Amino acid sequence: MSCCSRLSFLLIILGLSISCCGAVEEITKCGLRCSQGLQCKSKNMTFSDPDRPCRKRLSSLPSEIVEDLKIFTVLKCIKERQCSTHLKVKGTLIINEHIRGVEMCSISMNTLQYQCVVVKFNKQAYKKFTARSVEIEYDCFRAAVAEYTYVTLTTIPYYCDVFIKQVHQVGDCTNKEVGRNIPTCIAGKLDYVIHKTQKILSVQVSDFVEDYAYNVRLCHKWFICEDLGINALIKVQDSKEVTLPYSQLLPCLCIEGWSVLPDARRVQLCPFKNYTAELWNGITYDHVTQELAWELACPVEVGVNLCWMTGSNDHCIDLQDSFYKVQQKVRYSRVDPHPRLCVKFTTDEGFWVRCPFASGYIPGMANGYRILCSDSVLQHNVQIKFYRCFLTVYLANCNHCDFIDSRDCDAFYWIHVLQSSSSALQKSVSAFDPIVQKNVCGHTRNLSLLKVLPPTLS
Repeated sequence: MSCCSRLSFLLIILGLSISCCGAVEEITKCGLRCSQGLQCKSKNMTFSDPDRPCRKRLSSLPSEIVEDLKIFTVLKCIKERQCSTHLKVKGTLIINEHIRGVEMCSISMNTLQYQCVVVKFNKQAYKKFTARSVEIEYDCFRAAVAEYTYVTLTTIPYYCDVFIKQVHQVGDCTNKEVGRNIPTCIAGKLDYVIHKTQKILSVQVSDFVEDYAYNVRLCHKWFICEDLGINALIKVQDSKEVTLPYSQLLPCLCIEGWSVLPDARRVQLCPFKNYTAELWNGITYDHVTQELAWELACPVEVGVNLCWMTGSNDHCIDLQDSFYKVQQKVRYSRVDPHPRLCVKFTTDEGFWVRCPFASGYIPGMANGYRILCSDSVLQHNVQIKFYRCFLTVYLANCNHCDFIDSRDCDAFYWIHVLQSSSSALQKSVSAFDPIVQKNVCGHTRNLSLLKVLPPTLS
């Protein structure tokens, strides 16, 4: 339904009619025109008092003086694609000896700005038009694209109940003539080439207003297109091609462009809607807090749960009480890593399974793993054995060597150990504290046990 249709009912209640732009005419200059032979002159005003007193209607006045009011959107152009929108107001009235002229006003319903013109008839010339219908046309009312204007036509002098009023919607950028001639409507055309090796997009811009600079940026489209801080400005004299780096090709990644003009229309190109695979790769694991987390990078309705991959790797068994609908981020607390522990993502289009510990690599851990030692470890070297880097080993100063939670021990420092593709890795860890203490413990997590607490959603 058009904007005119949506407003019609309200305007009828207010006693107003509404006209839409319809066909749009191009003009090179504006002015006042009266019926042939009727001499008239105009004076522009920026305000008209709507509460000014009116004269009592004379009995000698015909029943209808102001017969009709027509409003049109016109384009005043200084050159091709350099136009502005104006209103052409055409009033029809019957000349009477008591009517000396008319006043036409246009009031913006956005800014409440008044534009008025007072048209007076030549005293001698209008007498031969008495009781005849004449037309007065004025097309110098400035108007913004797509705005609503309130137009009135009253007589001079102003007689009570002798007037006509109407609301007009100025043509918007969807109108063919307006869209191709108003600079703020000309959004341009974007084409792109992906260079996956360099992870950059080459963007070509065409069909835009070349007298103005042009902005290009990358953004993630949610309710609005959120800026990623990746943008380029094409100056008037510059090449019309820019390169923009990207980190991931996501379904919501868009290329956006617009002319450097106030309220300029923007064009968006979102060509990666089928690139859903990247969405499921953002799983992170924190060894300190044992938190497994995943954050939604694009607005997708998705359910997330943990599952256990079977030995044949052809089926992942859902873990009880781990399924959640994700709005932004999901967190699973106190999770022990294991090659068969996986995350399942389910949408209306199917499901995807990602196993972050399957190859011994955990995103965000710099391709390595950490072991924990206390400041009071013995001075001599300690041999620690890893199995494909899945075991987390703590060396700590504790009162008992059978502790379960490493947080029961004293302060620790981290030693970094790179991952190994071999089935076992020997690592020597030198102590840093010369004080010899007895209670030095070693502890490994039992990976046959899976501890999962309900996830935290955010």
